Amino acid sequence: MQIEIFTEDSGTTADEGSVEQVENFFRGGFLPIKDLSTELSLYGDVSIHILSEEYGYLQGCDSTSELTPTGGDGTEAARDFSEALSNASQTADVMVILLSKSAFEETVTEQWEALVSNTKPSTIWCIGASRSALSSVDVEKLRSKIDDVIVYQRVGVARISTEYKDELIEAVGQALDE
Repeated sequence: MQIEIFTEDSGTTADEGSVEQVENFFRGGFLPIKDLSTELSLYGDVSIHILSEEYGYLQGCDSTSELTPTGGDGTEAARDFSEALSNASQTADVMVILLSKSAFEETVTEQWEALVSNTKPSTIWCIGASRSALSSVDVEKLRSKIDDVIVYQRVGVARISTEYKDELIEAVGQALDE
């Protein structure tokens, strides 16, 4: 199973020299993403895509030794992140999108119609965003195309709740059994 997670960085980080991969570099609000990735890795190959204000577009498997602040306005990073999202929507078995309102609107809303039309009917989607971000897309259009759409209306800083994480893991496990 190809599992793609799209999220943002965390302001809290480890010392760059103490970890080798980006997925272990971010701490704080990123730790639940790391835990989710670990649990989902029992079912397939997990790729974590990270939109970072400081470092640009990163993948969890990137080396921390290559981290360099971008110094830009984030436009290039958002474009690269959006492109990765578009590409993944065409091939992924599981799409997990956990973003803040601004990141969601900049990278998902702009290409929602294409994401929905590109996705395979068997793909499992999990989207975590604020109510206003979610209202910027037609989730029902996605639901009409695929069976498993899990929507977590983000409250506060939690990118995904335990309840919705468990629901996602259960859906992935059931899909693997079929």
